[in-house]
Amino acid sequence: MSVEVRSATADDIDAIVDLLYGHMSQKITKERWRNILDYPWRPADADRGCVAVDDGRVVGFLGLVYADRPIDGRTTRFCNICAWYLLKSHRGQGIGQRIQFHSVADPAMTYTIMTATAATGRAFGANSGFSVLDDSRYLLRRRAGSADLEVIDDPDAIADRLLPQDRKILADHRPYNMRHLYVRAGDGGCYVAMQVKRKGDDIDYHEVMYASDPAFLARFGQRLADTILAEDKSVLAIDRRFLPEMPGWEAETIRLPRWYRSASVPRQRVDHLYGEVALLDLKLP
Repeated sequence: MSVEVRSATADDIDAIVDLLYGHMSQKITKERWRNILDYPWRPADADRGCVAVDDGRVVGFLGLVYADRPIDGRTTRFCNICAWYLLKSHRGQGIGQRIQFHSVADPAMTYTIMTATAATGRAFGANSGFSVLDDSRYLLRRRAGSADLEVIDDPDAIADRLLPQDRKILADHRPYNMRHLYVRAGDGGCYVAMQVKRKGDDIDYHEVMYASDPAFLARFGQRLADTILAEDKSVLAIDRRFLPEMPGWEAETIRLPRWYRSASVPRQRVDHLYGEVALLDLKLP
């Protein structure tokens, strides 16, 4: 068996969608699978992931979602790794590892894996130099009493209050199932993008995917929880890397850790935007 492993192109999109929908998950519609192959912020020179092709047939795929983002005054390319699938008939022959090595060959790239299975995390950690990005998060619950924090949740009203790079984040992510807030206290403010999903014991997690001012979030996070959460069965969840150590805050182990590899971006600057979580409307583990 001679299987070609190469970068995916636009001509591969339909075959990849059929592979993922037919074999990986039909809970995700074909239209949503297509989102990780053709998304609005994809850099013009970026591929559409990595495919394994056997006699003209796509038998394996690893999704790679790219974004060019400003970090400390320079443009940094991020790559979110997702949707790794290889037909059972082609496993155990080293093809999966070839796909993996082909996909993470750029030492200058900042790679992330936000929804890895335990096996995927171990594979990238052992073979490709990835390390744990985060394995715990803070949980804030609503306290009794009223909160005097101003929260604006209308994206149209938020946009004019944001710096250009945050305005772009808002515009890029508005089509997807996320909640966008602008939080004000005193003379300060913070843009927060979050995902709201029901998890575990029917608890609604308001999961922070990005905050423009982590110091503001550390200072006013509890008041934000008091303002936006229901009285029970809901939490404001913030990955611990985003904040300094917060004594007294409840922490929870993340069931499946997030992973990353970067030569230039500190882990505190790696958020959950511009990847499969938004494009496929997935729950963060």
